[in-house]
Amino acid sequence: MKSLIALFVITLTGFAQGQNRVNINAATTLLGFPSLGYEKPLNTHLSFHIDAIGSAFNSYKDMPLRFLIITPEVRYYPSEAHRGFYIGSHVAGSTFTLQKYNYYGSFRYQKGYNYMIGASIGYVYFVSDTIALEAFIGGGTSQSFYKGYEKNTGERYDGAKKFNKSGEWLPYRGGISVILQL
Repeated sequence: MKSLIALFVITLTGFAQGQNRVNINAATTLLGFPSLGYEKPLNTHLSFHIDAIGSAFNSYKDMPLRFLIITPEVRYYPSEAHRGFYIGSHVAGSTFTLQKYNYYGSFRYQKGYNYMIGASIGYVYFVSDTIALEAFIGGGTSQSFYKGYEKNTGERYDGAKKFNKSGEWLPYRGGISVILQL
């Protein structure tokens, strides 16, 4: 969580000028996974957006649940005002210590990192000159590298010499954000 706040402050102080925007993903934040973002126009139709999402707590039902995902994205807005519909392309990275869904009910968890390459679509609607709402969804390929551990002993259960690897095509980002235009 501290890394998420530090990233947000550094980004905001490093770029805050003009038509820049900061946002908070209300949907994920209400679920306990705060997501903060920053967007800077590059030209009439393109912008650079970066966001970070992490877990606000360290465990769930006595199993580890810690992660941080950072997603830089280039967005194309057909509208010149960076409003309305957009499509985006991103490469994201994460670090995690958590229990994968198919291990629920066991004492096994996974620790590792991954990268994601994909696309997003969204819509930005301005409520006033400085406040907007954004709905978006995105997905692509997610490639993970992790080690599996037994919670009670701390020993590896997976038998892999280095990392287990898994890759999927799936939706992995989305929400409804509140935007403040600076």
